[in-house]
Amino acid sequence: MATISDAALLLAAQLRALDDNHLLELLRSRVVRANSVSDFFDLADALQQPTSVERVLSTLDRPTLATLAVIADTASLSAAEVAAALGHFGADELAVQRRLDRLMSLALLIHRAGRYSAPDGVTDQLAGWPFDDLPTTGELLETPPPSTLTSVEPSQRDSTDSIAAENAFSTTNEVTELINQLRSSPVRDLARGGVSLPDSKRLAASMSVPLDKVAGLVDIAERAGLIATTNAQWMPTAAAAEWMARGAADRWVHLAEAWQQGVPDNIRTILADRVQSFWGSGVEDYVRWLFPAGVDAMLQRLRRYARDARLLGVTAEQLPSSAGIALLTRSPAEAAAVMAESFPNEVHQVYVQPDLTVISPGPLAPQLDARLRVIADVETRALASTYRISRSSLHHAMTLGETLEGMRSFLAEISLTGVPQPVDYLLNEAAARHGLVRVGVNSAGGSYVSSPDSVMLQSIAVDPNFGPFGLRHEGAHLVSRFGVEQLFWSLSDARYPVAAEDAEGQILSLRRDQVSTATPDEAHDSAPEQLLVKLRNGQGGANGDEDQAWLSRQIEVAIRNKLLLRVTVKMPDDREVEYTLEPSSVAAGRMRGLDRAADIERTLPLKSIVAVEATTER
Repeated sequence: MATISDAALLLAAQLRALDDNHLLELLRSRVVRANSVSDFFDLADALQQPTSVERVLSTLDRPTLATLAVIADTASLSAAEVAAALGHFGADELAVQRRLDRLMSLALLIHRAGRYSAPDGVTDQLAGWPFDDLPTTGELLETPPPSTLTSVEPSQRDSTDSIAAENAFSTTNEVTELINQLRSSPVRDLARGGVSLPDSKRLAASMSVPLDKVAGLVDIAERAGLIATTNAQWMPTAAAAEWMARGAADRWVHLAEAWQQGVPDNIRTILADRVQSFWGSGVEDYVRWLFPAGVDAMLQRLRRYARDARLLGVTAEQLPSSAGIALLTRSPAEAAAVMAESFPNEVHQVYVQPDLTVISPGPLAPQLDARLRVIADVETRALASTYRISRSSLHHAMTLGETLEGMRSFLAEISLTGVPQPVDYLLNEAAARHGLVRVGVNSAGGSYVSSPDSVMLQSIAVDPNFGPFGLRHEGAHLVSRFGVEQLFWSLSDARYPVAAEDAEGQILSLRRDQVSTATPDEAHDSAPEQLLVKLRNGQGGANGDEDQAWLSRQIEVAIRNKLLLRVTVKMPDDREVEYTLEPSSVAAGRMRGLDRAADIERTLPLKSIVAVEATTER
């Protein structure tokens, strides 16, 4: 065990007194190497290591740092004395107490007899700040915040709302498109998070969005719980299907509310206080002032959320939109109502053209869009979207269970121009050819491919795309050791009129939609819980007398580190007497220590000791 100070001994006792919930919260908020901690003394020492202290200080705002600094500059202070020392930061005593409580929850303060003091590791870290070009206590208290307010003209607000609505509508549709892409073609998740460059390029091309926009769309969708990783691949979640069935305004508010909830409290407060001014460099200057020990990390987070705010129409040209103001200062429902007024109305009918295109004159209602996507491929996605019907799209639709009459009836229902003859001809042709190639389970294992068209079957046999399947002739079939679905989708992607069949020759409906099975628990770090169990198991004695074992451990640590102890002893007449001792041994249920005030060595039964506490007073 590393050398431990009297303050660390007090901190260890304070940590042990925490209930499991508060201790677990501490272990999650402070980075601790579990393999170096076996008891509360180790934990107290680990929490005072320079790296651990530096990391937690980087997350604290200036008023909280100032509160900690004024305490670290003295031996100890009461809450009232802290408030008095803080100047304008101490005007609100409730706010001061909240800061003290937070510092206590992070094990950055020791509270004893109504007074607060800082552990040695914290005091040493703050003492070195001036040498690291970080503010002194006086500078924390006296440096004024930069001005970040810039007046906004009414005309700017109108143009801001127009641009914001356009961005919000585009992003909502692009997230929808992202989910559709990931349904059939999941992309690889990088170890550090995000999507690889090749996959980003493929998504950008298929979604018709700029490459630098893909990362933001992935962040927005993940934060909203619409995509997640399973087996290191990004896929839609089960919640994505329900989200996609909503109207555009409802989809947008789900994304915007997830953005708002994901913004850290301290950054959200900064943004909410500045909804009537430009965010830009002025807000960044304020963040530099507010988080002097964590400037880089906080600016990175701010810029990431500012990027997503722009994509979602919460801001435009660095100015919060009317919907953004409602989101940050009132409620998501009010924000949705404001944004809905600027969104284009949904349409329920389209133009089916003789050239096999389908043109939607506005944003198509979600249920109709989802059905049309089964029958036709999306060519352009905007206010007016274009879809194209093709043999392969119709074969795909029939694979998913669509029928000739069902598709014809649907197109006739939504078309303002009826079903043109070329489209009807293609429907009949696709229906006639669908299932010309069949895939099923081979009785000997693996799968088979069959077709009444021997030329087509031979074409499949020599097609280099299917070389990895090891297809070989077996009677009138081609057989492979691979499963039905793998072979089926490869044939479908190669534009063969393929259908899967069961043992009786009935066509089966297959879907390739992939859904993430990830749950919040999978991303949960269990290390803090394991360390909690380790600490609780390590505090008890062999006979289950935890208090006696803890008392012995405190005395042993004090002996090893030559610390003075204030020992409270219960006398036979129930009086409690305090001694300040320099402990020398603990054994056989007794403690021996030198009482320098009386210049005698005392031997005290452990069962009579009510409490021990490290002290510097002799």
